[in-house]
Amino acid sequence: MNQNKLANEQSLYLKQHINNPVAWFPYGNEALNKARTENKLIFLSIGYSSCHWCHVMNEESFEDQETADFLNEHFISIKVDREEYPDLDNYYQNVCTLLTGRGGWPLSVFLTPEGKAFFAGTYFPKVSHDQSPSFMDVLKSLQNHFKENPEEIKANSERLTEDMKKGPAIENKIKFDGHFPPPSAILNALKNYADTTNGGYGKAPKFPHFSFYEWACEQILEGMIPKEQGQHIVESLEKMLMGGVYDHLKGGIHRYSVDEKYLIPHFEKMLYDQAGLLRVLSKVGQFYPAPVVFDGLLQTLDYLKTEMLSDDGYFFSAQDADSEGVEGLYFTFTKEEFEQSFEDAPPEQRARIDHYLEVFNITEKGNFEHGLNVISLNPKFKNEFYTQDGWQEIREIRRRLLDVRKLRLPPATDRKGIASWNYMMIAALCDVIQFCPIDIIQAEAFGLIQATVEGCIKQFIHENNGRHILKHVNTIDQNTIYLEDYVNFCDAQLRLYEITGNETFKANAIEGLDFAIQNFIKDGVIYTTALEAPTVGIDNLPSPLYDQSYHSSAMLLVHLLRRAELFDKKFNVNALFPNFEEFAQFALLNPLGHGMALRTLTYPGPIYRKIEVPQKWLQNPEFLEIRSHFFSRFLMSYHHEENEKFQICNAEACEVANEGFENFKKLFTMNKEENA
Repeated sequence: MNQNKLANEQSLYLKQHINNPVAWFPYGNEALNKARTENKLIFLSIGYSSCHWCHVMNEESFEDQETADFLNEHFISIKVDREEYPDLDNYYQNVCTLLTGRGGWPLSVFLTPEGKAFFAGTYFPKVSHDQSPSFMDVLKSLQNHFKENPEEIKANSERLTEDMKKGPAIENKIKFDGHFPPPSAILNALKNYADTTNGGYGKAPKFPHFSFYEWACEQILEGMIPKEQGQHIVESLEKMLMGGVYDHLKGGIHRYSVDEKYLIPHFEKMLYDQAGLLRVLSKVGQFYPAPVVFDGLLQTLDYLKTEMLSDDGYFFSAQDADSEGVEGLYFTFTKEEFEQSFEDAPPEQRARIDHYLEVFNITEKGNFEHGLNVISLNPKFKNEFYTQDGWQEIREIRRRLLDVRKLRLPPATDRKGIASWNYMMIAALCDVIQFCPIDIIQAEAFGLIQATVEGCIKQFIHENNGRHILKHVNTIDQNTIYLEDYVNFCDAQLRLYEITGNETFKANAIEGLDFAIQNFIKDGVIYTTALEAPTVGIDNLPSPLYDQSYHSSAMLLVHLLRRAELFDKKFNVNALFPNFEEFAQFALLNPLGHGMALRTLTYPGPIYRKIEVPQKWLQNPEFLEIRSHFFSRFLMSYHHEENEKFQICNAEACEVANEGFENFKKLFTMNKEENA
């Protein structure tokens, strides 16, 4: 008898499929062995709880009895939450890209009974349209082909498996002078790709590319990007924050924009995107202190505190795109609903309601589906609302709309905790504390750190044979150890040390980097999972050097090692990676998609500096202001002696050694004046 076996799963995504007539298995040996024993093809379906098109395919196909009967008779069906198994998702996204040129979710992969992929796609509709076959057509075609030509399918699967092992190759080397091209040259190479009308780069869909923008903001602050190039970076970020991809009522950013104007989002909200947003805004605020920037920080921190924080002291993973079965319903307004929100407005605002309809891009027809409007700000009126009184009115209108929205049924929140995403967020909060110039925003970020540091230890860290092991998620027990968890843990610990001077955090970061070197690197290659404990059924692939939904774990590891070498030469990247120079070639093929690599490779090793000062200086506001200009090529270090000694060192020697805060301040005041 075919039976759905998801009842005991804790993943919200898998729970959404508990009542399907499809006889789903969770991923594991039971399902893989059953396929082999019964000589059946495997249908592997990968998605996540807040994915709109995953919901659509579920309603159309997985809840359909006829489709389920065919699947149950001819296939072993496995349902995977991509957030529980990021390596599976990465592996089969690569398979899909090799076969079709694109990936995405829901990811639909078909495997031989031996567990090797031979066919893949994403969403398949219930009824064929636009040259896309129906899901049932796909199932019948593959089953028939397997029945008539099993050896051909087997040969194709083995060929594809071998192709997956090859990894990317450098065909034509990019030539440049020095260790790496200057930032202005990289932006110049992207010039023809820049959307000078709507902001950003390329056409729809537009993703936020936070690592790239973080690199650009750091280089602007370092004086390495000329004004005309920096202007496009500023305008791009501003248009994101004014567009509907940003949630104007509560804060936080949606996953991406489906149009070129950043107006219409794909409405799910992911924790990693909020971390990326905070990191960028904390830095852009230093050179572009616009109200959308600081409110973007303040609102997003409040959103995290009120909607994404578990009572157990960790951050939830995501919020859905849909509510009441409709994408974007919770976030959008009809023209009438917008106007009704002005009933309690001051008379002067009610008198100008037609003007505010323009300011917020509200029309009778709507800018979304079914006459609904995504809330956004019209850049045409920027000079009007970028005043103290104008922005106060924007805030008041947003607040009234939020009061209306609070009465609606909200999208579901996926309450799972993911180690890597939580530590991304903690590192981002450290950036807010160090770089944002607004005290109240720093205080909100510090409060969230206090609320989660201990909780994350309890959720994600356990002891195994005398060593600390990071658990990827709190919804399943698994043996796989993931690079992304360790590098983001190390980043968070190092950043916590830099803002607090607490030696425990420093020790944690160094211990984590030692573990990463021993368990994820072999012959100069960085792997996705620990060499000793890969996920059953797939090869352990090299960790991608490019950013995907968030920054590259491999390049973050290299970035951390370059910084940590200032503590200890055992972290020297040239010794660990004999082909270190090849990283630059991959990054320069697509700089927009290699933001973490740009942050890692822009500076040569001798430019990195450790700044060691008395830990008690952390109580000095003047020191904190100076520290806000020390970006990632600087590593903060603290001593606990009673004296006022400080020193500035590279990996080879200390260049400056002196005593007294006034001397320290003079040194950096002089540097500022020289760079002015």
